Amino acid sequence: MLIGVTKLERILVPLDHSGFEGIVDVAVAIARGAGATLTLLHVYEPPNAAIGLVPGATVGGETAAAHDAGEALLAKAAERGGNLVVERRLELASPASRTIVEEAGRGKYDLIVMGTHARRGVARLVLGSTAEKVLREAPCPVTAVHLPPGS
Repeated sequence: MLIGVTKLERILVPLDHSGFEGIVDVAVAIARGAGATLTLLHVYEPPNAAIGLVPGATVGGETAAAHDAGEALLAKAAERGGNLVVERRLELASPASRTIVEEAGRGKYDLIVMGTHARRGVARLVLGSTAEKVLREAPCPVTAVHLPPGS
């Protein structure tokens, strides 16, 4: 049981396209044990306006492609939930960390289960860490699932 949490009823699971299977499997195991529901969340960011400089590419086309890829990701992830109640949410926003924290508060989630690559040094400085920002700002406990390199 998590410290300060008397009952887990709602679990938020933010996903991107890397290593989502392991994250969902951990979240499903926790949800089954606690009798909780899952909300899978994928936040995709608006494309850079400079995409219009690429022949054949448009902001609208790239946004639609990111939306479709997000829907496919959530559908695959939801299948791993078996008979659990699984809600899917897809958001167009930036930065993802802010959207995750806001959703966690708005949805009154008891736990966030998310992946982390545990980058260090320059990679962490350059890329930032969505998981780290969520850990610092989330209104509820966060379980970080370490993703292996390359996932």
